[in-house]
Amino acid sequence: MKLNTIKNYFSLSLFILLLTIPLAAAEGPKALVLQEMSWVDVQEYLKTNDMIIIPLGSTEQHGPHLPLGTDFYEATGMAKLISEKTGVIVAPVLMVGYSIYHSGFPGTLSLKPETMEEVLFETAEVLIKYGFRRFMFLNYHGGNNLIQDNVMHRINHKTPAIAAAIGIGASIQDWEPEEFFDWHSGKSETSTMLFLRPDLVRLDRAVKPVITMTPKMKELMELSKENPKLTLVWEKLFGVPVETGKGGASHELSSNGVWAYNDPKSASAEIGKKSMEKLVDTAVSFINTWKKTKEK
Repeated sequence: MKLNTIKNYFSLSLFILLLTIPLAAAEGPKALVLQEMSWVDVQEYLKTNDMIIIPLGSTEQHGPHLPLGTDFYEATGMAKLISEKTGVIVAPVLMVGYSIYHSGFPGTLSLKPETMEEVLFETAEVLIKYGFRRFMFLNYHGGNNLIQDNVMHRINHKTPAIAAAIGIGASIQDWEPEEFFDWHSGKSETSTMLFLRPDLVRLDRAVKPVITMTPKMKELMELSKENPKLTLVWEKLFGVPVETGKGGASHELSSNGVWAYNDPKSASAEIGKKSMEKLVDTAVSFINTWKKTKEK
């Protein structure tokens, strides 16, 4: 091999090596996911950290343009972003939540509240046996709220561990929908999925729904203009099984499963990124401060 050829070969190799170094550095910390770790990894982790994040989502209809697993992907995606910044393990335990009121659309799965609660609590008991002591539940589906509260209460009152909520509706979060009645699969949630999992969004199928409210819903909505606190009553008519006769099951309320007055087509990844970063940053600040306590 000629000298010039050798020089060119090594120069090219060095150039390629230098190109890969910035790319590797740019990847940054990766999320710790329990199912992707070995028992040895978990054992080492527990020597310095007893925190764990359990995301809660659902498998339920999210209109014609979003996947059934939207809430699961949102909860787990947010948890992973938090993990990247805090080094706390994420343990996705369930892909199903309490969603019976969405079952008018095929594909929706649902657990009874007591079943879901027991699975989560028994899972926590095993994790506590290994040495986990600080549990953070990250819920991204309103139907799971009561279940999450019950599980945390049992952990806090029946075990040596501590449990707190860090997801949607948690007291640490300042969560406000961007627009009135943008509750499910509308502009806000579609934006979140465009940020987290754009490969699963079918924006070409997105259609503004026809919302059908009962006379009682309309009456309470009007009265809430006099006293906004009455919204607490109005909201109780939504997301209930068809058997209640309240007209609040998903297929009774919406023509296509979307609960929003806006058009999902107006969603963007930029909107989703801004919303998600706010939630993540709040949770990260909470966790980093909690880390300073001597729990062990």
